[in-house]
Amino acid sequence: MAKAKKLPSGSWRVRVTDPATKKSKSFTSKDPTIKGKRQVEAEAALWLRDARYELEHPPFGELCDEYIESKVPVLSPTTISGYRNIKRNSMTKINDLPADELTPRVIQAWINELTAKKSAKTVHNAYGLFTAVAAYHDLHISLGKIRLPQKQRKFKELPSEEIVLRTFKGSDIELPVLLAVWCGLRMSEILGIRKCDIKDGILTIGQVVVTVDNEEVVKSTAKTYKSRRQMQLPPPIMAMIDSIDTAPGERIEQRKHYQIADKFRRAMRDQGYSITFHDLRHINASVMAVLGIPDIYAMERGGWSSSTTLRQVYQQTFTAERVKVDKIIDLHFQQIYDATNAS
Repeated sequence: MAKAKKLPSGSWRVRVTDPATKKSKSFTSKDPTIKGKRQVEAEAALWLRDARYELEHPPFGELCDEYIESKVPVLSPTTISGYRNIKRNSMTKINDLPADELTPRVIQAWINELTAKKSAKTVHNAYGLFTAVAAYHDLHISLGKIRLPQKQRKFKELPSEEIVLRTFKGSDIELPVLLAVWCGLRMSEILGIRKCDIKDGILTIGQVVVTVDNEEVVKSTAKTYKSRRQMQLPPPIMAMIDSIDTAPGERIEQRKHYQIADKFRRAMRDQGYSITFHDLRHINASVMAVLGIPDIYAMERGGWSSSTTLRQVYQQTFTAERVKVDKIIDLHFQQIYDATNAS
């Protein structure tokens, strides 16, 4: 304990420095008696204790920031941006709480409050980030009895592939729509395509373009390991790409994602459907199911690696069988596409 010194005025003063933060503070008492001495020494000891307490138990928001920064080198910019959005929008109730105050009761209260305002998916995502931060910092919190809201299965009426092809036939976004509904490509993959990525009609999907905080980010790697794949492009799509006057290393689609997505959404709304551009991948997956395409090939074509979308791939695919699969799907779409030309 720091000892107080008596000043010429008769007052007692003690000056202490927190060894961790190097911050100093002085405490003074005008009481010249021993009581004044003990008072300033007690105040100094209390300040030091609180300073160490704050250092050992920083607010959860700081722990979350540290966790997110540690993942910047290994996670995608969109994932990092998503984490920051969750911390900013869904963790306001716990961001300022010291780590040792994050009891199961506090966490459940946070979940309950969040559930009343947000979707079940948002709550699950927020809790997932919380548990990741807790594990990273080795916070020992008993979470076995935490209850999350049950996810609700949503049903959306999707148009047939024939309606989609007919709606966008000859439009200025026909190419990206075909790449999504026919080939099952993501918007980020479509925006990243360059002519140099195509050889003998085979597209190698690698570079992607994502939007992070309203800015485009070009990534040299696809979303997941399975996302980097090859796709045999059908003749109508190849013809459209060949007609684009662009250098081999330039992207064939220069528009922003929202410019394409907004046009698509408005056109489908006119047809009586409230869907997003990403729903074209769901239509593509449904078509493959109807055509009897085995999951192993459907996952290879679509670049799925999670069992939450299609069953996990445990085997290697065979090139000859994959060619048959591509022909079945291409023939199906080609017939519909040719019919739109005739109408």
